[in-house]
Amino acid sequence: MFTRVQFAVMLLLIGAFARGQDQTEENLAALAELDRAREILEATETALGRDAMDLVEPLEQLARLLMAENQFDDADNMLDRAIQITRYHNGLHTPAQLSLITTRIDNFSNRQAWDDAREQMDYLFAYYLRVPVTLNSNLLEQFIYLAEQHIRGATEDSEIEQGRHLSRVYQLNQAMITTAIELYGEDSPLTAPYFYRQALHLYQVKKGHDAGGRDRTNSNLYYVLNGNSAGWSRLQYQRFCYEEGLQMLRRITEVFNELDPADPEGQAMSQLYLADWYMLFDRAGMATEIYETVYDTLLAIGVDKDQVASLFSQPRILPVPQFYPSVASALAGLPATMTGTAAGSGTGADNIAHQLSFVEWSADYPATRSASSRFSRADDDSVTLRYSFELPDENESTFLYKHRFRQTIGQAMEVQLLEGHRYIRGEDGDNNDRLEQLRFRPKMIDGKPVASRNTLRYEMPASQ
Repeated sequence: MFTRVQFAVMLLLIGAFARGQDQTEENLAALAELDRAREILEATETALGRDAMDLVEPLEQLARLLMAENQFDDADNMLDRAIQITRYHNGLHTPAQLSLITTRIDNFSNRQAWDDAREQMDYLFAYYLRVPVTLNSNLLEQFIYLAEQHIRGATEDSEIEQGRHLSRVYQLNQAMITTAIELYGEDSPLTAPYFYRQALHLYQVKKGHDAGGRDRTNSNLYYVLNGNSAGWSRLQYQRFCYEEGLQMLRRITEVFNELDPADPEGQAMSQLYLADWYMLFDRAGMATEIYETVYDTLLAIGVDKDQVASLFSQPRILPVPQFYPSVASALAGLPATMTGTAAGSGTGADNIAHQLSFVEWSADYPATRSASSRFSRADDDSVTLRYSFELPDENESTFLYKHRFRQTIGQAMEVQLLEGHRYIRGEDGDNNDRLEQLRFRPKMIDGKPVASRNTLRYEMPASQ
């Protein structure tokens, strides 16, 4: 008969064998896919010659597969060849090569070859300045892509290039907003997501500035067109980002307020994001009033009560990654773990524990999500922590806590580390400080913020 210890060891061995088998099967499948891609490329080349345009698609497909296997040099060879074929047939500066260049930028940045990545990013920037382009949603996505690549470069590139990346973010955001207005009109709801995207970019760079180091040293190079030639203090930079982001969110509100016919649901949702912004900058009193008004307004205009309850049934980590103009679209965009039945009102409803998750982008951007899901740096070697914490149901501002007012319904209190190590490896900082930097949209029942118990799975990049 097995002892309990022997039985536990046997289960561990079986689990390890199963995981190893799964990994082996995944590796074999990836290798088989690579072989098929090479065969397609060779067959196309044999049939049509080495310079045929029909080679571009299989070259790009093979490059993406090689990138997934971290074979960056081979991937770049494929992409370079595809670009040369495209230029041979279409000319040096044509739209046909743009997707290939963005893939090449991804390849260089994933390899941490930022000198090469910057060269390609500068080419794209110059292309959009000098070559007539068609105004469409693809162009807007290209501006967003480049801006977020530059935000990534601000954390991963060499220190001397930091300010250059940050100033490019400003220029690309301006190009994104200008293009969206020209394409859709300043009063169109279709411009709202781009106003919101600029606010997100502001907040992400502000978080890097808060952490000090390279971002703060080079902040005088960010928003250079505003004429700030001296370095900015943390308070100055925070005020600037707050006001700029607030302006973007107010423009969203104006868009929905001036629609004819009116869109009362869009008006209410624009106010919801405005309240989130106030919460991010510790103006919890203003945020609370707006949250309650939004809740009541949504019910008053006839939005399904269960949907409204679901939207506010548990806290959300701020900022929300995307602007949604309706309750239905906001619910559709929730993670799978947050789309369950809304907690009902009544005794004990505020004691339900909620499961949240968060992936930190970089040590230079603590308590900050990646600018894009493409750039998440969490991997198999990442550090995973699990916390429990409370969100209160009232704002308090009676005393200072760690040099700031301990006050908000959207700030984690009574933080306890359930799994993981309390201290960052190689640093003196306390991991709990990261959680206390996060801000939350509160849980609400019947339009009123309620206290909630929560657990959070917090994932950090391994290289801290």
